[in-house]
Amino acid sequence: MIVLHTLALFDASAILTMIILAYLSRRLGEALKIPPFYRILYLTSGFIACAAIGETISNDIGLTVPQSIPMLVRLASAGTAFLVCLKYWNWAFSEYLRK
Repeated sequence: MIVLHTLALFDASAILTMIILAYLSRRLGEALKIPPFYRILYLTSGFIACAAIGETISNDIGLTVPQSIPMLVRLASAGTAFLVCLKYWNWAFSEYLRK
C-alpha cells in the first residue's frame, strides 16, 4: 500500500512543477506566437489536486475506492502535461540532440 503522506508530497511537487511550466510556457508561447496550450497545464494540475483530495477524503471517511482510479487520473494528467510541454519545448530537445 502506498503511504498517503509520501504521495501527497509527490502530488504537491507535480502541481508546483506544472504551474511553473505553465508560466514559462505562456511566456515562451507569447514570444513564438504559439496558441495558448499552456492552459492545459493548469487543468492537469487541477486534476492531480482533485485526485489527491479525493483520495484523502475517501480514506478519511472510510470509502473503499480502488487505488487505481486516482493513480490513473494522475497518470493521464502527467502524460497530457508531458505532451503539452513537448509542444512548447521541443526546440530545446532538438538543440541538445544536435550537439
